[in-house]
Amino acid sequence: MGASMPGGGKSANAELNLVPFIDLFSALICFLLMTAAWNNLESIDTGAPPKSIDLRDDNEQPAPTPPQKPKVALTVTLYVDRLDIGEDNKIQTFRHVRGNPDFAALTRQLSEWRKKYPDRKDVLLSTENRAPYKHLISLMDTFIAGEFPEVGITLN
Repeated sequence: MGASMPGGGKSANAELNLVPFIDLFSALICFLLMTAAWNNLESIDTGAPPKSIDLRDDNEQPAPTPPQKPKVALTVTLYVDRLDIGEDNKIQTFRHVRGNPDFAALTRQLSEWRKKYPDRKDVLLSTENRAPYKHLISLMDTFIAGEFPEVGITLN
C-alpha cells in the first residue's frame, strides 16, 4: 500500500495486486488450448501422388506415353431443391424428397457407375452456395458407401 497523505487522506499511489488476474488468465489460456477447434481438424486424402525426386538421367529421353482414352466426368451437383447427377453431358435431375436429397436415386446411379467404370473411384461434387452443409456431408458419406472415396468438391 502507498503512504498516507499528510492531511490524513488516502494515498494516490495504490498498488494493484495483479497475481489473481495472472492466475485467471493462465487458467483461461490453458482452457482455450485444450478446447481449441483446430485440435479436431483432420486431413482429407485427395488421392494425389506424393512428390518424388526425378532420378532419371538428364540425357535420357522419356518414352512417349500412349494416347489415353478421354475420361468420363462423373459429377453430382447439389442444389437447395434438387440433385443433378451427370455423366459427361448426360444429366439427370432428382428433386429432393421431404427436404432431403434423393439418396436412393444417387445410390442406384453410383451402383450403375460402379458396374460401368469398375476402376474409377472419383466423383466431382458441385454445390450451390445455399445448399445445407449437412446434405453435403451426407452426399460424401453416400459416395464412400458407393465405393467412390475420391470426392472433389467445387462451389457454384
